[in-house]
Amino acid sequence: MNQVQTHRVTLLDIAADAGVSRATVSLVIRNVPSVADSTRKRVLRSIKRLGYVYHRGAANLRTQQSHAIGLIVSDITNPFFAEVIIAIEERLAGGHFVTLLGNTSENPSKEESLLKTMTEFPADGILICPALGGQGSAAEVANFAGRLPIVAFARRVPGLDYVGIDNAQGAQLAVEHLYHIGHRRIAFVGGDPDASTGKERIEGYQLALGRLALQFDPLLLIPSTPTRRGGHDSVQRLLQMEKRPTAALCFNDVVALGVIEALQLSDLKVGVDFGVVGFNNIPDAAQSLPGLTTIDTSPRQLGETAADLLIRRIEKRDSPIQTVVLQPRLIVRESCGVTSRKT
Repeated sequence: MNQVQTHRVTLLDIAADAGVSRATVSLVIRNVPSVADSTRKRVLRSIKRLGYVYHRGAANLRTQQSHAIGLIVSDITNPFFAEVIIAIEERLAGGHFVTLLGNTSENPSKEESLLKTMTEFPADGILICPALGGQGSAAEVANFAGRLPIVAFARRVPGLDYVGIDNAQGAQLAVEHLYHIGHRRIAFVGGDPDASTGKERIEGYQLALGRLALQFDPLLLIPSTPTRRGGHDSVQRLLQMEKRPTAALCFNDVVALGVIEALQLSDLKVGVDFGVVGFNNIPDAAQSLPGLTTIDTSPRQLGETAADLLIRRIEKRDSPIQTVVLQPRLIVRESCGVTSRKT
């Protein structure tokens, strides 16, 4: 019969078993590279044999650091965020940080709760894509920045480090492409016009229309939740218009896929009867039928850059606020159509 362990294994126990000092055991546990390989292996064998469990809470009290980063996203079901999360986790792991993931589902109350929990943990810093909630949500996030380093990504928060995409430029690329292949009545579908991302993309959409001498029609601006269902439900409003559009720029790829699905259910051929352009270039964009023309927002680069900004902010709390804006690329596939049209 196995004996029940009656006390927690300590660093001194491991040191005695491995024949080294307690300080050496501590260096091995903290993965300090100066320890000789043979010594490291001996200590690790003792750790395994004695069943030592690292007490992170006690270590946090000693070092005043948790080596944990809070990562809060607004919609974990969106494949765009899946790519961003992977890039962030990989970059943070290289700095010996663990990632604590939270999802708000675009709910500002849930966002506040997650911020409070991660601050109390305490995490060493937080990366966040704020929930849709206008200035109220942004102000709430900014309040927590006085307690620990916070970096915003994809959606801006005034006064915080930020990494995102040039959304206005991306929207202009999309509208100009649709114009050059013959579309003259172009809708904008999805998103929240009061959120920073939606505001910037709509601004680019309107700028492009003006540059191309196309009149802006507010009826063609159709907000919706930034989901597949939101895109699907928006299509009927487009099709019921007396002078309906021939193409739509969508807030993101998920909305665009919902638009494509609804158009096909209405017996319209996407790319022939109606052009669709998305935003983000998620993996499903290339796999959809037809392939989705979209704006590539470099989600992996965005995630890596956000992680780098936060690590820098943790190391230098008083450094100037930094903003990094990545440049978008137009990815042309079949969903927007390639034949010219007449107005």
